[in-house]
Amino acid sequence: MRSFSRTPTRRRPRAVWAAVVTGVVVCLLTVVGVMLPVLGLIAGADATTVGALDVPVGAIAASIVICSIVALGFLALAFVSRNGALSWVAAVAAVVATLIGSVWPLVATGMSSVGQVQDLIPFIQQLIERVGALG
Repeated sequence: MRSFSRTPTRRRPRAVWAAVVTGVVVCLLTVVGVMLPVLGLIAGADATTVGALDVPVGAIAASIVICSIVALGFLALAFVSRNGALSWVAAVAAVVATLIGSVWPLVATGMSSVGQVQDLIPFIQQLIERVGALG
């Protein structure tokens, strides 16, 4: 009868676990501490202007979904890796992707608002010319 020797499986180093746990916690804190307040600010501004503010909802939703998928991918890479350094790099990349996804809605809304103001300026100039022509 032949004896089969079992090779012990290699355990994940503590650095990998530390990177994964840190990455998940910091990503969750970023979502709660940055993304939710930014989305609340945008929603409040939209409600205050009674819909006059053109909020690019599609672009915001797409950016959040894409950045979330990228962050989850990096967290998965940090988890499956057996190299501590690679896990830390992947965890930091996940946090950066989460930060970008959290701040981008503010940038997209700001750029949209600037476009609206540029459309509003000629209207105001024409209105001033009409009032000036009457007086």
